[in-house]
Amino acid sequence: MLQKFALAVKTKTIEFFAEEDEEEEEERAVGVDDPDACPAPEEVITGQRVVVLRPDPAPRPDPETLTAAALAALSSFQAAYLHLQTAHSPFLSDAVLSADRAAVSHLRRLSEVKRLYLSTGPGPSPVPTSALPLSFLLEAQVQDNQDLLRTFEALVDRLQSDIDRKDAEAAALEKALADLDGSGVRLAHRLERACMPAEERVESLLTIGVFDSVLRDTCRVTHRFARVLIDLMNLSGWNLGVAANCIYPDVNFTKPGHCRYAILSYICLGMFGGFDSYDFCDDGDGVDMDEIDVSIRRTDSLQQFIEHSALDPLELMRDFPSSDFVKFCKKKYAKLIHPGIESSLLRNSAIGESLLGSLTPSSPLYESFASMASSIWMLHKLAWAYNPVVKIFQVAPGTEFSMVFMETIVPKVDKLHMDSGSSSRPKVGFTVVPGFHVGKTVIQSRVYLDDSEQTL
Repeated sequence: MLQKFALAVKTKTIEFFAEEDEEEEEERAVGVDDPDACPAPEEVITGQRVVVLRPDPAPRPDPETLTAAALAALSSFQAAYLHLQTAHSPFLSDAVLSADRAAVSHLRRLSEVKRLYLSTGPGPSPVPTSALPLSFLLEAQVQDNQDLLRTFEALVDRLQSDIDRKDAEAAALEKALADLDGSGVRLAHRLERACMPAEERVESLLTIGVFDSVLRDTCRVTHRFARVLIDLMNLSGWNLGVAANCIYPDVNFTKPGHCRYAILSYICLGMFGGFDSYDFCDDGDGVDMDEIDVSIRRTDSLQQFIEHSALDPLELMRDFPSSDFVKFCKKKYAKLIHPGIESSLLRNSAIGESLLGSLTPSSPLYESFASMASSIWMLHKLAWAYNPVVKIFQVAPGTEFSMVFMETIVPKVDKLHMDSGSSSRPKVGFTVVPGFHVGKTVIQSRVYLDDSEQTL
């Protein structure tokens, strides 16, 4: 009967306290051994004292275990939140959703740990709870370590991004530093030249490269004026071949179109006439150089070159009609374009006869001629700033071609002449652009070769 009752209430322990009577113990022992002596269910057993204990309440979670689990869940939530922030910059939708789910999961776990912790207070538990399994703590620790590892990976990625950005900034700063170093070197050279004495400063500026550069600009604007003049001659019905034959009657041109080089030569040699005179006078009435001190001549010439380079020649001719440059322009224009030529060029124009032969703004040659004259004027002033003075030379027609002092103005023709089997050197037909001696350096004269002995 007691055994059935104990099974019904699921008792944990049953204690029997019997009287210490040997005879009763022997009878109880015999009764147990004899199956026929089993008491009937209605039999009341006397002399026994039975104590029934209720089941013990379920063991409550250890506070230390709960604390460790709470810390692990909090650390995991912190790592998940960091991943959530990282996924926003740049924005990655999949990473944001994954980090959000992980953060919510850790918050739920933290809430469960809180509920378990509150259930460990004094008195009976308000909510029936079960013992916190050991796997819960181990799982929390594993999850915590994984989240820490992912946190470190995110931090490493962020640090690597910062390193790349710093490297790019460092490269940009290095380039800026190199540019500043180059600027510093140039400024140092300028300061060094500025601190030089006047004589040394002039010497540092006056190089062969400077003169050659100004000469090239002069040739460019001279070609431009020649094209304008040739276009006017064509419009006026001029025969360029006849005009070229009048300038150089005994020259055989390789091609009919090469007769324009004769007109270009006429312009260049006319404009450069008197270049070896200090005041650019080609009539023999120039200033005597023995009366001019070298340093004064060089300083004055360089100053005029610098000042003139900053001026507009058209404004100079309009505002200062009595200046030396304007006088130079009028004299050269009158020599190149005399009244007969201009009258022929402008026969269909409404310009009055009184304006022919004079340099006026109404002339179609006015602007291009002013630019050409200004460039040649600057080249002359620069030449007289050198010591010794730059010397000009030209090659006489019929002279044998020399590669030291000459270059042909038509390179392909030059190559044909050089490759031909003729034993004699080609002859110069005429000089197009004069050459110059800058100290011991020769700037070659540009010539046109006579084609009298060549057939193409």
